[in-house]
Amino acid sequence: MTLGENIVRLRTQKNWSQGDLADALDISRQSVSKWETDASIPELDKLLKLSELFGVTLDELVRGEEVPKTETAMPAAQTVQASFAPQATPEREKRRTIAGTVLLCTGAVILVFCLLLAGDLLTGLLFASPFLICGIICFAVKRRVGLCCGWAVYLCVDFYLRFAIDVSWTTIFMTHLWTYEMNYMCLAIAWVQFFAMLVMIVCTMRSYRALKLPATKKEVTWLIVGWLAALVVLPLLMSYGIMPLMPLTYSKFSPYFFINVLYSYVRLALVNVLLVRTLAIWRVKREAKKANRNATET
Repeated sequence: MTLGENIVRLRTQKNWSQGDLADALDISRQSVSKWETDASIPELDKLLKLSELFGVTLDELVRGEEVPKTETAMPAAQTVQASFAPQATPEREKRRTIAGTVLLCTGAVILVFCLLLAGDLLTGLLFASPFLICGIICFAVKRRVGLCCGWAVYLCVDFYLRFAIDVSWTTIFMTHLWTYEMNYMCLAIAWVQFFAMLVMIVCTMRSYRALKLPATKKEVTWLIVGWLAALVVLPLLMSYGIMPLMPLTYSKFSPYFFINVLYSYVRLALVNVLLVRTLAIWRVKREAKKANRNATET
């Protein structure tokens, strides 16, 4: 077993992704990928840190010997995982602080510029909100900052399009009814929104690809309830409980507008959570089937 293969094996045992290991070592994910494919070799200090992270000796790490799984070794391994689980290093904290400061300052400049030039606070907030929210995320969130900022930008742009031109990704369901008088640019924007949402969902799934959950009765029950709520209960509640109360035409400042937006975002968040947890259970079942198949073959 090569050094790269051993790093993959030990990382998988910890249920860490390449990004998690990179965060713990304060290096790029590409460096971890090169190690695991034997395209490059870690430096001595990184090897020592790897052996500490994985709870093995340097000899076991380099030679690829199986780490004995004894009862006395488990607490140590758990301690190492808790102590060296990917955490924010001083360098990353510094970069995040700089990024957050730049974003907040940019948002503040845009807000002041809109106030001075147009005298419109609402317009300033709409344009400055992505920068302000991402700046706050940089200071408040410790992990998956890029993913959170991506969702923040998507939701801010989506809200602006809903507010300004009354277009959302659900407009694509009217494609077959669209006419020239209805402005094809709005339809194109709706399709761009839809594909951007798909990209963000895929990025979310990839970010949590190391997550694994056992298929307990409680977990499966909650998943079933969640999917029923997302696909059946919430749409029915919106269609037959809230929409009949809405007037045919209402202002963008009406509570009905914000209720509709809130419904869309809550349902989107729920679907993301359910997808992440469903895939986490599927991974465990897939590994169990693979292990059973290997045991049968041997």
